[in-house]
Amino acid sequence: MAAIDLLFDHKAQSERLHQVVLSTLLLRSRLLERVLDIQGLRATDFEWEAEKRLFDLGFTVHDPNGNIEQVLVELKIDSELGEAQFQRQIQYVAQKPKARLVYLILGLTQITVTEDRLGKWATTPGPAAAAQSPPFVYVDAARLGQWLSDPKPLLSDGELSQRREVRDLITAYREALDRLRARTARFASRTVAQWESPDYYGFFAQCRDQIPSMKNAGISYEANPRGGVIVCNWKWTRLHPDAKLRIYLQMEESKLCLKLKVEDAHKAQRKKLWDAAQAALRQIQSPIALKLEPTNYHSGTYMTFASLTDVLGQGELDIARVSQRLAEAEALVDAMAPQLLSTAQKLVPVAPTPP
Repeated sequence: MAAIDLLFDHKAQSERLHQVVLSTLLLRSRLLERVLDIQGLRATDFEWEAEKRLFDLGFTVHDPNGNIEQVLVELKIDSELGEAQFQRQIQYVAQKPKARLVYLILGLTQITVTEDRLGKWATTPGPAAAAQSPPFVYVDAARLGQWLSDPKPLLSDGELSQRREVRDLITAYREALDRLRARTARFASRTVAQWESPDYYGFFAQCRDQIPSMKNAGISYEANPRGGVIVCNWKWTRLHPDAKLRIYLQMEESKLCLKLKVEDAHKAQRKKLWDAAQAALRQIQSPIALKLEPTNYHSGTYMTFASLTDVLGQGELDIARVSQRLAEAEALVDAMAPQLLSTAQKLVPVAPTPP
Protein backbone atom coordinates (compact mmCIF):
# COMPACT_ATOMS: atom_id res chain seq x y z
CA MET A 1 0.00 0.00 0.00
CA ALA A 2 1.38 3.40 -1.01
CA ALA A 3 1.86 6.16 1.55
CA ILE A 4 -0.97 8.24 0.06
CA ASP A 5 -3.33 5.26 0.45
CA LEU A 6 -2.45 5.06 4.13
CA LEU A 7 -3.25 8.74 4.52
CA PHE A 8 -6.65 8.41 2.85
CA ASP A 9 -7.51 5.32 4.88
CA HIS A 10 -6.80 7.31 8.03
CA LYS A 11 -8.15 10.75 7.04
CA ALA A 12 -10.48 10.21 4.09
CA GLN A 13 -12.77 13.10 5.10
CA SER A 14 -10.00 15.62 5.82
CA GLU A 15 -10.53 18.74 3.71
CA ARG A 16 -6.90 19.74 4.23
CA LEU A 17 -5.65 16.42 2.86
CA HIS A 18 -7.87 16.83 -0.22
CA GLN A 19 -6.65 20.41 -0.59
CA VAL A 20 -3.02 19.24 -0.59
CA VAL A 21 -3.66 16.55 -3.21
CA LEU A 22 -5.81 18.73 -5.45
CA SER A 23 -3.46 21.72 -5.30
CA THR A 24 -0.62 19.38 -6.35
CA LEU A 25 -2.62 17.96 -9.27
CA LEU A 26 -3.84 21.37 -10.41
CA LEU A 27 -0.25 22.65 -10.41
CA ARG A 28 1.57 19.63 -11.82
CA SER A 29 -0.86 18.16 -14.34
CA ARG A 30 -3.39 19.34 -16.91
CA LEU A 31 -6.30 18.93 -14.52
CA LEU A 32 -6.97 22.68 -14.41
CA GLU A 33 -7.21 22.66 -18.20
CA ARG A 34 -9.95 20.00 -17.94
CA VAL A 35 -11.81 21.76 -15.11
CA LEU A 36 -12.18 25.03 -17.03
CA ASP A 37 -12.14 23.45 -20.51
CA ILE A 38 -9.46 25.83 -21.77
CA GLN A 39 -6.70 24.32 -23.91
CA GLY A 40 -3.24 25.23 -22.66
CA LEU A 41 -4.34 26.74 -19.34
CA ARG A 42 -1.59 26.32 -16.72
CA ALA A 43 -1.24 27.26 -13.06
CA THR A 44 1.98 29.17 -12.38
CA ASP A 45 1.60 29.99 -8.66
CA PHE A 46 -0.56 28.99 -5.72
CA GLU A 47 -1.63 30.21 -2.27
CA TRP A 48 -3.60 28.78 0.64
CA GLU A 49 -6.72 30.57 1.92
CA ALA A 50 -6.67 33.07 -0.90
CA GLU A 51 -8.10 36.59 -0.81
CA LYS A 52 -7.98 36.99 2.96
CA ARG A 53 -9.35 33.48 3.57
CA LEU A 54 -12.44 33.99 1.43
CA PHE A 55 -11.43 30.94 -0.68
CA ASP A 56 -9.62 27.70 0.15
CA LEU A 57 -7.16 27.81 -2.76
CA GLY A 58 -5.97 30.47 -5.19
CA PHE A 59 -4.01 29.97 -8.42
CA THR A 60 -2.25 32.45 -10.65
CA VAL A 61 -2.61 31.08 -14.18
CA HIS A 62 -1.31 31.49 -17.72
CA ASP A 63 -4.12 31.51 -20.28
CA PRO A 64 -3.00 31.42 -23.96
CA ASN A 65 -6.12 33.43 -24.82
CA GLY A 66 -5.39 36.09 -22.19
CA ASN A 67 -8.89 35.88 -20.64
CA ILE A 68 -8.02 34.48 -17.21
CA GLU A 69 -5.35 35.45 -14.70
CA GLN A 70 -6.66 33.87 -11.49
CA VAL A 71 -8.62 30.76 -10.46
CA LEU A 72 -10.20 30.66 -7.00
CA VAL A 73 -11.27 27.32 -5.53
CA GLU A 74 -13.67 26.41 -2.72
CA LEU A 75 -13.52 22.77 -1.59
CA LYS A 76 -16.24 21.12 0.49
CA ILE A 77 -16.26 17.56 1.74
CA ASP A 78 -18.83 16.39 4.31
CA SER A 79 -19.44 20.02 5.29
CA GLU A 80 -22.05 22.65 4.48
CA LEU A 81 -21.79 25.51 2.01
CA GLY A 82 -24.21 28.22 3.07
CA GLU A 83 -25.90 30.70 0.78
CA ALA A 84 -24.31 33.67 2.58
CA GLN A 85 -20.80 32.32 1.94
CA PHE A 86 -21.69 31.55 -1.68
CA GLN A 87 -23.01 35.07 -2.26
CA ARG A 88 -19.86 36.65 -0.79
CA GLN A 89 -17.69 34.56 -3.08
CA ILE A 90 -19.50 35.11 -6.36
CA GLN A 91 -19.90 38.83 -5.62
CA TYR A 92 -16.14 39.04 -5.10
CA VAL A 93 -15.40 37.22 -8.36
CA ALA A 94 -17.95 39.38 -10.21
CA GLN A 95 -15.68 42.36 -9.53
CA LYS A 96 -12.66 40.60 -11.09
CA PRO A 97 -13.29 39.98 -14.81
CA LYS A 98 -10.16 37.83 -15.20
CA ALA A 99 -10.89 35.55 -12.21
CA ARG A 100 -12.82 32.28 -12.29
CA LEU A 101 -14.50 30.48 -9.39
CA VAL A 102 -14.48 26.68 -9.03
CA TYR A 103 -16.47 24.67 -6.48
CA LEU A 104 -15.06 21.21 -5.76
CA ILE A 105 -17.94 19.46 -4.00
CA LEU A 106 -17.06 16.01 -2.65
CA GLY A 107 -18.27 13.44 -0.15
CA LEU A 108 -21.65 13.97 1.49
CA THR A 109 -21.63 17.62 0.43
CA GLN A 110 -22.37 16.68 -3.20
CA ILE A 111 -25.75 15.37 -1.97
CA THR A 112 -26.64 18.47 0.03
CA VAL A 113 -25.10 21.11 -2.27
CA THR A 114 -26.09 20.32 -5.84
CA GLU A 115 -25.26 22.28 -8.97
CA ASP A 116 -28.94 23.17 -9.34
CA ARG A 117 -29.01 24.57 -5.82
CA LEU A 118 -26.03 26.82 -6.46
CA GLY A 119 -27.56 27.87 -9.78
CA LYS A 120 -30.71 29.06 -8.00
CA TRP A 121 -28.64 30.98 -5.47
CA ALA A 122 -26.70 32.60 -8.30
CA THR A 123 -29.91 33.99 -9.81
CA THR A 124 -30.94 35.70 -6.56
CA PRO A 125 -31.43 39.44 -7.27
CA GLY A 126 -28.51 41.56 -6.16
CA PRO A 127 -24.88 42.27 -7.09
CA ALA A 128 -24.13 38.59 -7.69
CA ALA A 129 -26.76 38.38 -10.40
CA ALA A 130 -24.61 40.54 -12.66
CA ALA A 131 -21.68 38.13 -12.51
CA GLN A 132 -20.32 36.27 -15.52
CA SER A 133 -22.63 33.56 -16.85
CA PRO A 134 -22.25 30.97 -15.47
CA PRO A 135 -20.61 32.61 -12.43
CA PHE A 136 -18.92 29.40 -11.26
CA VAL A 137 -17.76 25.92 -12.32
CA TYR A 138 -19.20 23.01 -10.32
CA VAL A 139 -17.16 19.81 -10.02
CA ASP A 140 -18.40 16.81 -8.04
CA ALA A 141 -16.69 13.49 -7.31
CA ALA A 142 -18.20 11.77 -10.35
CA ARG A 143 -16.89 14.40 -12.76
CA LEU A 144 -13.52 14.61 -11.05
CA GLY A 145 -13.21 10.82 -10.98
CA GLN A 146 -13.93 10.67 -14.71
CA TRP A 147 -11.08 13.08 -15.44
CA LEU A 148 -8.73 11.08 -13.20
CA SER A 149 -9.70 7.70 -14.66
CA ASP A 150 -6.91 7.90 -17.23
CA PRO A 151 -3.70 9.79 -16.39
CA LYS A 152 -2.62 10.04 -20.05
CA PRO A 153 -4.71 13.11 -21.01
CA LEU A 154 -3.48 14.84 -17.85
CA LEU A 155 0.21 14.28 -18.62
CA SER A 156 2.16 14.42 -21.88
CA ASP A 157 4.00 11.30 -23.09
CA GLY A 158 7.23 12.59 -21.62
CA GLU A 159 5.60 13.53 -18.37
CA LEU A 160 4.10 10.03 -18.01
CA SER A 161 7.57 8.57 -17.60
CA GLN A 162 9.23 11.53 -15.90
CA ARG A 163 6.44 12.27 -13.43
CA ARG A 164 5.69 8.84 -12.15
CA GLU A 165 4.85 10.26 -8.73
CA VAL A 166 2.14 12.51 -10.23
CA ARG A 167 0.72 9.60 -12.22
CA ASP A 168 0.62 7.44 -9.07
CA LEU A 169 -1.05 10.26 -7.15
CA ILE A 170 -3.75 10.56 -9.83
CA THR A 171 -4.51 6.83 -9.56
CA ALA A 172 -4.48 6.79 -5.76
CA TYR A 173 -6.72 9.84 -5.50
CA ARG A 174 -9.26 8.44 -7.95
CA GLU A 175 -9.48 5.28 -5.84
CA ALA A 176 -9.92 7.37 -2.68
CA LEU A 177 -12.80 9.26 -4.35
CA ASP A 178 -14.41 5.94 -5.31
CA ARG A 179 -14.28 4.79 -1.68
CA LEU A 180 -15.85 8.04 -0.52
CA ARG A 181 -18.70 7.68 -3.01
CA ALA A 182 -19.27 4.06 -1.97
CA ARG A 183 -20.29 5.17 1.53
CA THR A 184 -23.67 6.40 0.28
CA ALA A 185 -24.39 3.33 -1.89
CA ARG A 186 -24.22 0.63 0.76
CA PHE A 187 -27.66 1.30 2.33
CA ALA A 188 -29.37 -1.04 -0.14
CA SER A 189 -27.35 -4.03 1.12
CA ARG A 190 -27.83 -3.34 4.85
CA THR A 191 -30.81 -3.57 7.17
CA VAL A 192 -32.23 -0.20 8.18
CA ALA A 193 -31.29 -0.96 11.80
CA GLN A 194 -27.63 -0.92 10.66
CA TRP A 195 -27.83 2.40 8.85
CA GLU A 196 -25.48 5.24 9.71
CA SER A 197 -25.52 8.85 8.52
CA PRO A 198 -24.07 8.15 5.01
CA ASP A 199 -26.80 5.54 4.45
CA TYR A 200 -29.57 8.08 5.04
CA TYR A 201 -27.84 10.55 2.72
CA GLY A 202 -27.65 7.85 0.05
CA PHE A 203 -31.28 6.78 0.49
CA PHE A 204 -32.62 10.33 0.34
CA ALA A 205 -30.48 11.04 -2.75
CA GLN A 206 -31.97 7.96 -4.44
CA CYS A 207 -35.49 9.17 -3.60
CA ARG A 208 -34.67 12.56 -5.11
CA ASP A 209 -33.32 10.92 -8.27
CA GLN A 210 -36.08 8.33 -8.75
CA ILE A 211 -39.32 9.80 -7.35
CA PRO A 212 -40.50 12.65 -9.62
CA SER A 213 -42.31 14.53 -6.83
CA MET A 214 -39.05 14.66 -4.83
CA LYS A 215 -36.76 15.95 -7.59
CA ASN A 216 -36.33 19.30 -5.80
CA ALA A 217 -36.04 17.83 -2.30
CA GLY A 218 -33.58 19.44 0.09
CA ILE A 219 -31.23 17.12 2.00
CA SER A 220 -29.21 18.35 4.95
CA TYR A 221 -27.99 17.78 8.48
CA GLU A 222 -30.21 19.45 11.06
CA ALA A 223 -28.76 20.09 14.49
CA ASN A 224 -30.93 19.60 17.56
CA PRO A 225 -30.45 19.14 21.34
CA ARG A 226 -30.47 15.34 20.88
CA GLY A 227 -27.42 15.37 18.62
CA GLY A 228 -28.72 16.12 15.13
CA VAL A 229 -30.46 14.22 12.35
CA ILE A 230 -30.27 13.79 8.56
CA VAL A 231 -33.39 15.32 6.97
CA CYS A 232 -35.05 15.40 3.57
CA ASN A 233 -37.84 17.93 2.92
CA TRP A 234 -40.12 18.34 -0.08
CA LYS A 235 -43.73 19.00 -1.14
CA TRP A 236 -43.50 22.68 -0.17
CA THR A 237 -47.03 24.05 -0.66
CA ARG A 238 -47.96 27.74 -0.42
CA LEU A 239 -50.79 28.68 1.93
CA HIS A 240 -50.86 32.39 1.06
CA PRO A 241 -50.13 34.42 -2.10
CA ASP A 242 -48.11 37.06 -0.21
CA ALA A 243 -47.02 35.80 3.20
CA LYS A 244 -44.34 33.14 3.59
CA LEU A 245 -46.62 30.43 4.96
CA ARG A 246 -46.03 26.83 3.85
CA ILE A 247 -47.03 23.26 4.60
CA TYR A 248 -44.47 20.60 3.69
CA LEU A 249 -43.17 17.08 4.35
CA GLN A 250 -39.92 16.15 6.02
CA MET A 251 -38.22 12.85 6.67
CA GLU A 252 -36.02 12.94 9.75
CA GLU A 253 -34.07 9.74 9.11
CA SER A 254 -36.82 7.11 9.63
CA LYS A 255 -39.47 9.51 10.92
CA LEU A 256 -42.02 11.22 8.65
CA CYS A 257 -43.17 14.69 9.74
CA LEU A 258 -45.88 17.06 8.54
CA LYS A 259 -44.66 20.59 9.11
CA LEU A 260 -45.62 24.23 8.84
CA LYS A 261 -43.34 27.13 8.04
CA VAL A 262 -44.49 30.45 9.53
CA GLU A 263 -41.89 33.22 9.47
CA ASP A 264 -41.43 35.75 12.27
CA ALA A 265 -43.50 38.42 10.52
CA HIS A 266 -46.57 36.26 11.29
CA LYS A 267 -45.54 34.59 14.53
CA ALA A 268 -48.67 35.89 16.27
CA GLN A 269 -50.67 33.54 14.00
CA ARG A 270 -48.53 30.44 14.54
CA LYS A 271 -50.73 28.76 17.17
CA LYS A 272 -53.92 29.37 15.17
CA LEU A 273 -52.37 27.91 12.01
CA TRP A 274 -51.02 24.94 13.97
CA ASP A 275 -54.47 24.30 15.47
CA ALA A 276 -56.03 24.57 12.01
CA ALA A 277 -53.53 22.04 10.63
CA GLN A 278 -54.38 19.52 13.33
CA ALA A 279 -58.11 20.08 12.81
CA ALA A 280 -57.74 19.52 9.07
CA LEU A 281 -55.74 16.36 9.72
CA ARG A 282 -58.50 14.92 11.93
CA GLN A 283 -61.12 15.52 9.24
CA ILE A 284 -59.28 13.65 6.49
CA GLN A 285 -59.68 9.89 6.50
CA SER A 286 -56.74 8.42 4.60
CA PRO A 287 -54.43 5.44 5.29
CA ILE A 288 -51.55 7.71 6.30
CA ALA A 289 -53.69 10.19 8.27
CA LEU A 290 -55.02 7.40 10.48
CA LYS A 291 -51.46 6.45 11.49
CA LEU A 292 -50.05 9.94 12.09
CA GLU A 293 -49.67 11.09 15.69
CA PRO A 294 -50.37 14.76 16.58
CA THR A 295 -47.47 16.51 18.26
CA ASN A 296 -47.28 19.05 21.06
CA TYR A 297 -47.17 22.71 20.09
CA HIS A 298 -43.77 24.44 20.06
CA SER A 299 -43.68 27.89 18.51
CA GLY A 300 -41.06 28.45 15.82
CA THR A 301 -40.51 29.19 12.16
CA TYR A 302 -40.61 25.45 11.38
CA MET A 303 -43.24 23.49 13.36
CA THR A 304 -44.11 19.79 13.29
CA PHE A 305 -47.85 19.21 13.79
CA ALA A 306 -47.98 15.45 13.14
CA SER A 307 -45.50 12.60 12.68
CA LEU A 308 -45.17 8.90 11.98
CA THR A 309 -42.18 7.09 13.44
CA ASP A 310 -40.27 4.26 11.78
CA VAL A 311 -41.58 4.68 8.23
CA LEU A 312 -38.61 2.69 6.91
CA GLY A 313 -38.88 -0.27 9.30
CA GLN A 314 -35.85 -1.99 10.82
CA GLY A 315 -35.18 -4.85 8.39
CA GLU A 316 -34.32 -4.83 4.69
CA LEU A 317 -35.59 -1.72 2.96
CA ASP A 318 -38.95 -2.28 1.25
CA ILE A 319 -38.76 0.54 -1.27
CA ALA A 320 -42.23 -0.17 -2.71
CA ARG A 321 -43.82 0.07 0.73
CA VAL A 322 -41.91 3.25 1.58
CA SER A 323 -42.83 4.84 -1.76
CA GLN A 324 -46.49 4.09 -1.08
CA ARG A 325 -46.28 5.74 2.35
CA LEU A 326 -44.66 8.83 0.88
CA ALA A 327 -47.27 9.03 -1.90
CA GLU A 328 -50.04 8.84 0.74
CA ALA A 329 -48.37 11.64 2.69
CA GLU A 330 -48.17 13.81 -0.45
CA ALA A 331 -51.86 13.19 -1.15
CA LEU A 332 -52.63 14.18 2.42
CA VAL A 333 -50.85 17.52 1.98
CA ASP A 334 -52.85 18.11 -1.22
CA ALA A 335 -56.09 17.38 0.64
CA MET A 336 -55.22 19.65 3.59
CA ALA A 337 -53.86 22.60 1.62
CA PRO A 338 -57.21 24.17 0.48
CA GLN A 339 -58.56 24.29 4.04
CA LEU A 340 -55.33 25.70 5.43
CA LEU A 341 -55.10 28.21 2.59
CA SER A 342 -58.56 29.52 3.52
CA THR A 343 -57.57 29.80 7.19
CA ALA A 344 -54.27 31.50 6.38
CA GLN A 345 -55.92 34.14 4.23
CA LYS A 346 -58.41 34.93 7.01
CA LEU A 347 -55.60 35.32 9.53
CA VAL A 348 -53.31 37.28 7.19
CA PRO A 349 -55.35 39.41 4.75
CA VAL A 350 -54.23 39.31 1.14
CA ALA A 351 -52.70 42.57 -0.06
CA PRO A 352 -54.98 44.41 -2.51
CA THR A 353 -53.98 44.36 -6.16
CA PRO A 354 -52.59 47.74 -7.26
CA PRO A 355 -54.86 49.61 -9.71
